Amino acid sequence: MSCPHGALVSDLFSIRRTPNSGRAVFASEDIPADTLIAKADDLTITVLLREYRKEVCIHCFSYDRGNGLKTRDSAVGFAYCSAECQQKWRDDVGDVGVAAWTAVEMLTKNRSREDEEMQDVDDPRPTSREITQAWEKVANQAALIRLARQGSSSKQHRKSVHAAISAPISPDVMAFCVSGILLRYSKPEVWPSLLALATDSKPYHNANDLLAFTRSYLQLLAILPEPLLEFTTPEILFVLSTRDSHNSFGIRSLEDEGSEFFGYGCWPAASYFNHSCGPNVSKQRVGRVWEFTTARDVGKDEELCITYLSGEERQLSRGRRMERLRRTWGFECGCERCEI
Repeated sequence: MSCPHGALVSDLFSIRRTPNSGRAVFASEDIPADTLIAKADDLTITVLLREYRKEVCIHCFSYDRGNGLKTRDSAVGFAYCSAECQQKWRDDVGDVGVAAWTAVEMLTKNRSREDEEMQDVDDPRPTSREITQAWEKVANQAALIRLARQGSSSKQHRKSVHAAISAPISPDVMAFCVSGILLRYSKPEVWPSLLALATDSKPYHNANDLLAFTRSYLQLLAILPEPLLEFTTPEILFVLSTRDSHNSFGIRSLEDEGSEFFGYGCWPAASYFNHSCGPNVSKQRVGRVWEFTTARDVGKDEELCITYLSGEERQLSRGRRMERLRRTWGFECGCERCEI
C-alpha cells in the first residue's frame, strides 16, 4: 500500500496504459467504499511559498491557523512545528542542502517583494522556440559566472555575477529550482521516478514565468555551494519544470476545505491517479503523506480517479471547471460529470 520512489503497488489495483490519459489506475477487484487503497510518501520536490514560511512547518506542513511557529532558523528562512521536525528536515537536505538554503536566504531576505513581478494568467504560454531562445540568451552570462566561481577575478566575470544577483528575484521559483537541484544531487536513486512522469513540453505559464526561471538559474549559479553547480543546468531545470507542470499536488490547510494554499510538491506515486470532476477516490494529506480512500463502492476494472480541483473549485459550473482545468492542468476534462 505504501508507494516509495514512485512505485504505486497494491493487490487492489493495477496500472494500465490508456489511449488518452497515459497511465491510469484501475481496480483489480470490487472495492468497498471507505477503503484505504494507497499511501504516497515519496515527496520529491517541495515549494513552500515565502509568505507562509513563518507559519507552516517546512517538514510536515503543520499549520496553526496563521500563528507563527516558535521554532525558527533565520539562516535558512524556515520555521518548524518542533525541534524534531527541524532535525528531520536538516537530515533530509544534508549539510550541502543547509548551505544552499542559507545562501538563498542571504540573497533574498533583504530584497523587496516588489521584485516579484505580477503575472497575467491570461498571457499565452511561451512556445518551444521561445523557451529555447530564452535559455540560449543567458548561456554566455552563465559561462562567465561559472568561470568566476572557478576563481577568475576578471572584471567581466565579476560584472556577470553582480548583474545576476542584482536582478529581480522570484523567491518561489528559486525555491522550486533549489529543491529540484538538491533532489538530483543527493537522491539520484529517486530521479528515475521523476523522469517517468508525464511531461509538458511547454511548462512555463507565461513570458514572465520563463524569465523568472532563467534569472533564477543565473542567480543560483552565483551563490549555490560548489557541489551543486554540476546539477545547476538549463537541462535539469527544464526537466524539473516539464515534470512538475502536470504532476504537482497543492499543499493546503487541512481545515476549511483547504482554503489556505501554502505551496506545492511532487509525489510521483500520487501522479498515477487521473482526474475526474466526480471522483471515486478521495485524497487526504497527513503530514508529508497522501492517503487515498475510495469515496464509494468501486467495481472491478473501473478507473480509480481523484479530483485535481480544490474544495471550492469543485462547486464551479461545468464551464468554469473546464476553464480552470484547461488553464492549470492543460487538458479538456471528459469525465462522466462533464459529459452529462
